Amino acid sequence: MKQMIDQWRQKWAGLPANDQRALGMLGLFLGAVFIVFGLFKPAQGYFDSARDDAEQSRELLTWIEEQRPQLERIQRNSGGESRAQGTLLQRVTAAANNHKVTIKRFEPEGDGRIRLWIDEARYQDLQPWLNTLLQQRFVIRSVSVDALAEEGMVSARLTLER
Repeated sequence: MKQMIDQWRQKWAGLPANDQRALGMLGLFLGAVFIVFGLFKPAQGYFDSARDDAEQSRELLTWIEEQRPQLERIQRNSGGESRAQGTLLQRVTAAANNHKVTIKRFEPEGDGRIRLWIDEARYQDLQPWLNTLLQQRFVIRSVSVDALAEEGMVSARLTLER
């Protein structure tokens, strides 16, 4: 390695003074070009990109803040109900227990869908239970209600989906 450096120094020393000066100026020019286009311009591009991203984020935040009153109004109108916690079956059975409806049998049908059988329930209990499920944003895909011999009693089969 030292031999190579010595060879380059000898070649440099063998050049005329004007050529040494011209090569020195060329080296300075190439160094300046490297600094400008290799370091400064990419850094400036990254800075401009970050500034644009920050501006877009500020605009998004402003838009979200503008939409907040509308979202609060929608939540007030829907009774402020948020998504209940628990699995589909847990939420359905909890609502059934609250309305004194006994689920005789259930059958999951994939992710987010369940089929239910109710053998004996008072219609006065079943109807509010179904309304509660609708308020909790369940979709009733199918429902079949049959009257029983006892007055006010029904049996039902339904498919719910979340």
